[in-house]
Amino acid sequence: MLSTIVRSLVCAVALLALTVPANAQPLDKRVIFTFSAPVVLPGVTLPAGTYLFRVPTPNRNIIQVLNNDASKIYGTFFAIPAHTNVRPEHPEVRFMETPATKPHAIRTWWYPGDTTGFEFIYPKEQARLLAKGARESVLTTKAQTTTTAQTETEQLTRISSTGQETAVDMNAKPTSSTPSGETEGGTVASPTMVIPSNPAPVKIED
Repeated sequence: MLSTIVRSLVCAVALLALTVPANAQPLDKRVIFTFSAPVVLPGVTLPAGTYLFRVPTPNRNIIQVLNNDASKIYGTFFAIPAHTNVRPEHPEVRFMETPATKPHAIRTWWYPGDTTGFEFIYPKEQARLLAKGARESVLTTKAQTTTTAQTETEQLTRISSTGQETAVDMNAKPTSSTPSGETEGGTVASPTMVIPSNPAPVKIED
């Protein structure tokens, strides 16, 4: 009798091991987005196309953007947590309200089921230009910055269309809100997709 129970438990554990990975979502929150027009990210304008967004290091606000098969990388970007009252059902990016003649600039990225998303940090020079045509302030650095690498800092501010800056307190309790702005939906990428450790960098000409 005991041996029968043991065999049943072994079979149950084996079945669980086979089924859980197939249903589990990858820790890097990989999502595929297809943009029909150019879009702006910190320090770069991506041409229309299909891209993979992922968080290479769980529990850190670092985002990689690669091509659709993850063989090439367009950039590594820094962000802060964004919080929402509405739990998204599907992956999405939300854009700033920029002039119609300009490419859409991505403000936030949300993974399905998460009430915490990512708000991108823009270099200050780029943030100033974006803020001029935006109704909402743009997240940027306190210091003068021109490159994406320089945005890896906790010394942040928000710059408005008038150039006024409001300091961002990284130690303050986060405030939840309903995300605004136009959206672009995506699809969760396959957990079996192989992500190279050193994808080839893509040089985008201005």
